Amino acid sequence: MVLRCQEPSVLEHAKFHSGILAFQIKFTSYFLNQWKDYDEDTRKFIQSKIDLIKQNPFRFPKHEGYRFVFKVKLSVEQKYSRLMYAVFMPDQQHITILGIFERSADYKDFERIFKELRK
Repeated sequence: MVLRCQEPSVLEHAKFHSGILAFQIKFTSYFLNQWKDYDEDTRKFIQSKIDLIKQNPFRFPKHEGYRFVFKVKLSVEQKYSRLMYAVFMPDQQHITILGIFERSADYKDFERIFKELRK
């Protein structure tokens, strides 16, 4: 599972183990579009956060009001943002990277994307 400065695939086939659970990483099209627009340094920074998620998906705080959605604090392009991901979505073997959302927008894009994925 390597994202290093290349476009990640929609579904990573490499499994990783977190304790006794094994997860696969999925990416939303929203995140993939964001990934294309970032420079190499930003991609490396985001990749380092995804590596931490792979090590322990429950290490970051939960997003308030959502049971299995977590957020990682980021400063991307000098804007305070959050990398949001859902554990056990769409099923118990997956972690879905939802995207990077600006705090100033009150996570409205996140809510829209999350509702689309829940359908």
